[in-house]
Amino acid sequence: MAYIISGMAESKKWKRHPKFRDLRISSDGSDFLLNDKLLRIRDHKIKNGKILKVVMINRTYYSVPKLILETWGPPKPEDGRQYFAMYRDGNKENLYPKNLYWGTQLMNKEDLFERDLKLSRLTKDQTYEAFERNQYRGESIASIARDMKVSDMAIHRAIKRINRKVKAKEEK
Repeated sequence: MAYIISGMAESKKWKRHPKFRDLRISSDGSDFLLNDKLLRIRDHKIKNGKILKVVMINRTYYSVPKLILETWGPPKPEDGRQYFAMYRDGNKENLYPKNLYWGTQLMNKEDLFERDLKLSRLTKDQTYEAFERNQYRGESIASIARDMKVSDMAIHRAIKRINRKVKAKEEK
């Protein structure tokens, strides 16, 4: 059941969380009320170094996107896999329920690209340079590898990484 509460800057629709009965979440995901007190949304660094939006309830941090999805979104699938609240547009500031979905991957495509870069012998700029030289200037992978003093396979992987990123953007 949705409620309309006025008294803030504008009137908003609110809905009770199914687990925390005293918690109400606004329809745009920007405000959380616990016992009619506004909770502060914080950035919290988790184990893998990522920043997660959280609110504190009873001295425990809870994921903001997860709470929003549990309240305003479809129910979490019950097929035995572990699901996470994911962002459709990749923007972690966009907390609208329509921007959130239940996903099985902990990392989105941009996170995978960044992780691959950390494991690469090439910097981000070198990766883009290798891609540009191979795809647009027609240089061979071997000559680029010699110039950058890395293996042919490092260049091949860098080009493949950029191709995956370009293909993912075209699919959107």
